[in-house]
Amino acid sequence: MSSIKRKLESLVEAARARARADGRRVLVSVSEPMNSADPLALLESLARNSAPGDTAHELISAGRMYWERPADGFAMAGIGAAAMFEHSGARRFVDTDIEWKALIDGAVIQNDSRDVPGSGPVLMGGFSFAPDGPRTAMWSGFESSHLMIPALLVTSTPAGTCVTINILVASDGRASADPGMLASLADSISSGALPVNFDASEPAAAEINRTNLSTSEEWREIVQAAITEIHAGRLEKVVVARAMHVSSSETIDVFAMLRHLRSTYVQSFVFAIWQSGRALVGASPERLIRITGREVEASSLAGTIRRGATPSEDAANITMLLESAKDLAEHAAVRNELHAALSDSCDDVRAPRKPSILTLPHVHHLHTSIRARLRENGSVLDLVAQLHPTPAVGGSPRDEALRFLEKHESLDRGWYAAPVGWLGLDGGEFAVALRCAIVDDDEAVLFAGCGIVADSDPDLEYAESTLKLQAMDSSIAASVPGASSDLVMTTVSERSL
Repeated sequence: MSSIKRKLESLVEAARARARADGRRVLVSVSEPMNSADPLALLESLARNSAPGDTAHELISAGRMYWERPADGFAMAGIGAAAMFEHSGARRFVDTDIEWKALIDGAVIQNDSRDVPGSGPVLMGGFSFAPDGPRTAMWSGFESSHLMIPALLVTSTPAGTCVTINILVASDGRASADPGMLASLADSISSGALPVNFDASEPAAAEINRTNLSTSEEWREIVQAAITEIHAGRLEKVVVARAMHVSSSETIDVFAMLRHLRSTYVQSFVFAIWQSGRALVGASPERLIRITGREVEASSLAGTIRRGATPSEDAANITMLLESAKDLAEHAAVRNELHAALSDSCDDVRAPRKPSILTLPHVHHLHTSIRARLRENGSVLDLVAQLHPTPAVGGSPRDEALRFLEKHESLDRGWYAAPVGWLGLDGGEFAVALRCAIVDDDEAVLFAGCGIVADSDPDLEYAESTLKLQAMDSSIAASVPGASSDLVMTTVSERSL
């Protein structure tokens, strides 16, 4: 019998006794170190090689999420669901936090990988942009909130790699999964017994078609309406989004997309959340919040310019962005509101007065890192609730901007521009779901938005949104053979919603 199986079975028995005595469910969590491994390759192996009836297939069908920031050497793959957290409405962040804390209080935890961030019980998932959730079929399965404690979690960091098993014991003593079967799968993962080589045969070349979900003229009209509201003094800034539909003659390979994104966007948060046969895939450059212990970090990301074709042109574009009154004003609005929001629940809030440059493959952004110290009894989800939606994705003043979007933006944002990420016992991290797409077999919908201020030009904003669409368009093209990765908007057909 493996050591993790012995530990797990012993702890599950202790949890059964506690659950029956207290009349409440009890979480069991066991973490052990393992040899260095790639969580994405392991997740892909389980997804591709499992068959109906296998433990791995049952877990994959129940839920999965991938999270990585390549620059940090940090990656997590969550498989299966020991517990689901689903809440809706304005209290969804608070209700999720209450449920999480209640479950952790009284949990039976043995963590032999405490030095590995993201070990132990972890909650992974995300929320919709609007409190009442998505409203159209393309977001089917993605509700107002969906987070899970993975039944099996593989975490890889510079401090080490570990595997975590989580089992939920109900008040009557029933376990959410068979401890022996989970332990056996964990042993296979830890020992490197899972195959990680996949079918390398070359399928037929694919054709990709792109269609705007609203015409460029319609989108420019919304931008112009926003500018009018700003000049009238009713708004300072509003973020207007648009979407593009992509169809492929071959299935869009989500794992190939993730491999492309993590190798290309190393400074971004690369993620995938699978729900009801669909996957939300992205490479977001924007951190919403990170908490390590009591230390807090948030990001102001606003102000964009394209990359130059040559080093000298690229340097000139950076200078232009740093001197742009329009972009600096847009950035300052985000920075100042984040600073004020954090000051309500944190001490020692600090941020540089001048932004730096965040460079991505297609664009440069103005970026400011804001740091603070969380007060006692605060939590990750407290800050997520307080910050979302930031001025970088909604606008300012917040309520007025959201009312404008509800009236003028016909797009169903779903989980676009909403919080996605994870939290554990000692902190966690959420990003804003930007540079993302909802993928369904051979179709996808890509999203991009632009911050509109008084000096905005509708034509330039449309060009900027095209640059932002390129991240996901190129990853889709990289996931299907023979497809072009060049997004030339003049060749894209258009249709109204």
